[in-house]
Amino acid sequence: MARTVSWFPRLPALLRTVNDSVRSHYSCGEIEQIFQLQPRSAQMLMKLMPTVSIGKSLLVERETLAGFLARLEASEDPAKEMALIRSEGRPPAVRRKLRSLVQRDVVAGLTSLPLNLRLETGAVAIQFTTIEELATTLWQLAQILEEDLEGFAAKYEPAILLDETETPEDQMELSDANYIKEWLAANA
Repeated sequence: MARTVSWFPRLPALLRTVNDSVRSHYSCGEIEQIFQLQPRSAQMLMKLMPTVSIGKSLLVERETLAGFLARLEASEDPAKEMALIRSEGRPPAVRRKLRSLVQRDVVAGLTSLPLNLRLETGAVAIQFTTIEELATTLWQLAQILEEDLEGFAAKYEPAILLDETETPEDQMELSDANYIKEWLAANA
């Protein structure tokens, strides 16, 4: 009896991820991450689709991967469809020249905060109805932080005030931390 394919229950989410992506090609390592597979399983999955060779690397075009996933999702029995794809043999490699290669997913024009995110100095509040919505909001916040961490910190990081109840050791640790922060900013 054949083993069940671990990612079949996630077919709709995988197809949505690939369709929403702006990347042009997927490497074997990226297939491992997206499908949550071991390296050998990812290689076997890539052998079921036409690949593009760049140096020693093999890449799968996004459209090819999306078509593969759509074919599996549209079938009544994805396991039988996968067996049919395997029986067709290895597809030929794509021989046309590669015109563009986008290796990283980016969100074009992501400059404003998501509507379900509220920020105050020292506090974050996110309203969500599904875990997917929460994950998307956190991912968008991470993208904004990656673009302008210093500006974000200046706007939302709470100011640390020294008070008389702190011990001299606390004050020294705080001054050391401030020194390191300034040194890192100067040498960045």
